[in-house]
Amino acid sequence: MRKFALARPAALAAAAVLLAPAATPAAAQEVWRIGEVAPLSGPAATVGTRLNKVTKMWVEEANAKGGIAGRKIELTTCNDENKPEKAVACARDMIEKGAVIIFGNALTASLRAIQPLVKSGPILLIPSPNVVPGADTYGFQVSPSDVDITEAIAEFLKANKIDKIGMVAATDASGEVGVASARKVFGDEKIELRLARIDLRATDASTQLARVAGSDIKVVYSSYTGGGAITVVKSFKNLGLAQPLIVSYGNISDAFVQLVKDVKPPRLLGTGVAGIVPEIVKDPGDRARSQAFLEAYAKRYAERPDMINLLGKAAVDVAEAILKTPNPKDYPAVKTFLESTPIPSVHTQRFSAKSHVGLDASSVIIVELKGETWVKADPVK
Repeated sequence: MRKFALARPAALAAAAVLLAPAATPAAAQEVWRIGEVAPLSGPAATVGTRLNKVTKMWVEEANAKGGIAGRKIELTTCNDENKPEKAVACARDMIEKGAVIIFGNALTASLRAIQPLVKSGPILLIPSPNVVPGADTYGFQVSPSDVDITEAIAEFLKANKIDKIGMVAATDASGEVGVASARKVFGDEKIELRLARIDLRATDASTQLARVAGSDIKVVYSSYTGGGAITVVKSFKNLGLAQPLIVSYGNISDAFVQLVKDVKPPRLLGTGVAGIVPEIVKDPGDRARSQAFLEAYAKRYAERPDMINLLGKAAVDVAEAILKTPNPKDYPAVKTFLESTPIPSVHTQRFSAKSHVGLDASSVIIVELKGETWVKADPVK
């Protein structure tokens, strides 16, 4: 790919060495121990189960080919139930058993609780946009940050000459991140923010929407995922609101579409990375990899892949690159490798010594539900 050619010669030389498989007869009898922390039950299970499907698919496919660098993968998945204390217990057990990589397929509070445990390794791969691991850590985030996502919304608003937005955000840790991003980004862009908060367990959002969706508000944004997002959509419809409603990237799924198809507002928009609509991806390599994954996932599970699946694919692609280095347990060397080497995926991940977030706002698009398919959003009239 063209951007590989722009890398420094020293970085390319290091990448060539690190990417070379180093299997030996002794290593061939061992396994790669990989951990996965994910909420597989409770309200957050919609996130954990979708990421877990991609992780399992990768493990099965890799092991069917004989493994990676001469070793098969042994995956341990622990259900943290979206409880930080459970996530800590899961991660600690994985580290004690020699996991070389941990997939942090969890939500914000759990990920924050895990991070101190990996200050000396192993590598923690993070699909969530809400954490933004420091460049001095062993955490690497494969999604754009929440600030990046909010910047994409701001660009969409500016392109449509809109200077006000209503927002409904949850009261949990993820909601706090969303509110902080909104206040910063919309404030910087001189976009007026009208905000209401809602408990994740709420079954009606009419009060919050009435507060933020006045006649002068042309777009409303619901920043959270799962059951709460469905509550907002239903209440939006019940109130007869006509503005476009933007939902969080975590809701760009077939399951969400099926749950809201009878109550969706006139225009339902969402945030997502461009790979969810491959035909608009500019880089031909990224476009081909996105299309190939979407087709392979649909064939494997007989369901449409979604935004969270796509981020799960980015995480396993980074994991595979790590396992192809000479010593994935040499965490400082792996950290340097990831910081200096673009990782081809559905969106090429570009970490650096200054940022452990592999994507930025340029990878984010605003999509719109038409029928049962997400496409690039039309302008707001």
